[in-house]
Amino acid sequence: MNGLRRMTVDERGLIGKLVVLWLVLAALLVVLAYDGIQIAITRFRVADAAQTAAFESATTLRSTQGDRQAAYQAALDAVGEADPDLRLAEFVIDQQTNEVVVTVSDKASTLLMGRIGFLRSLTKAKTTESSEVAAP
Repeated sequence: MNGLRRMTVDERGLIGKLVVLWLVLAALLVVLAYDGIQIAITRFRVADAAQTAAFESATTLRSTQGDRQAAYQAALDAVGEADPDLRLAEFVIDQQTNEVVVTVSDKASTLLMGRIGFLRSLTKAKTTESSEVAAP
């Protein structure tokens, strides 16, 4: 009888501890899934904005007969329309070929990954796209 009582006393609270552990692990997985989705969405938005900005800039460069300032403004407008939080990181027009190269960057808003040093680089999205001016 004494051995049975000692065995039940030692196991008291074991189920509660396991439930708490599983809940913490489930919450961590949910947060990591949310962060992963935010990163994927941000990378898609950045890539789409860079592609649109390069195309719009090249089209403007062609329609204005080489007005580089208008092409730059078209790239800025395209990035701003896509998302005001995005940043036009680089804009280059090749002097010889009139190829427009646009780089757009942004940082994903995450719950956990942006606060952990070695994972912080995963939250940054940067895409470079180019578009050539088609001959008339």
